[in-house]
Amino acid sequence: MVFSPSKKVLVVTDLDGCLLDHHDYSYSEVLPVLERLATLGIPVVANTSKTRGEWLAMRDRFFNEAAFVVENGSAVIFPDREDELLGSSREEINLVLDSLREEFHFETFQDLGLTGVIEHTGLAKEDAILASEREFSEPLVWKDSAEQELRFCEEIARRGLTALAGGRFLHVLGATNKGKALEILRSYYGANFVIALGDSPNDVTMLDRADVGCIIPNASSMPLLVSKAPRVLRSEGHGPSGWAELMTPCLLYTSDAADEETG
Repeated sequence: MVFSPSKKVLVVTDLDGCLLDHHDYSYSEVLPVLERLATLGIPVVANTSKTRGEWLAMRDRFFNEAAFVVENGSAVIFPDREDELLGSSREEINLVLDSLREEFHFETFQDLGLTGVIEHTGLAKEDAILASEREFSEPLVWKDSAEQELRFCEEIARRGLTALAGGRFLHVLGATNKGKALEILRSYYGANFVIALGDSPNDVTMLDRADVGCIIPNASSMPLLVSKAPRVLRSEGHGPSGWAELMTPCLLYTSDAADEETG
């Protein structure tokens, strides 16, 4: 990977299946890399399907006080200014979903309730509560055929919303995506080199808009078609091990450059 000390680097990353293990939510393998990035002053921004409350509850573990993006690009949360909302409200989304229940079969997070969310995610109760406190999206457990899912996504788009396949759920949100949020973050940090890491179809818009799109294999072995990023890297490892695998060469170069500047 080609770097120069003049590059102002920003790292934008998905969480589940990237910083966090898809199955047990472990993350120890990324900590040495994150700690060094923090020391070098390189922001690491979470661009996630998770809620505001979920990331705020865990980000201290990752040495992180940066801006962040919630619910698949629905809002950018800044540390020093008002949030920038890009999507629709959960209430607006559920009005549309309610009108489609006779034609399509699915269960929303609201339908599942706290017990159902715990069963489908494996989260502890406290974490499941935070995951349920959505502001701008509604995750669905799809109960219908693949053909019906395609028709559903078309109908959602016709009504001005977006349906995105995540690692476990089909997420319905406003007319936004992670890529739009990345461009706002690029401007906010004045970055001229963005590295994005993701593992799911809902990460493709983010990966496409990065200078380097880093693909980590997902739990379902679903290939990601990233075609617009100037450079695309793929890890062998899954989850945190794959994240560290892709970021370590970047970190080594950045560290050498920083040492040259301060030596």
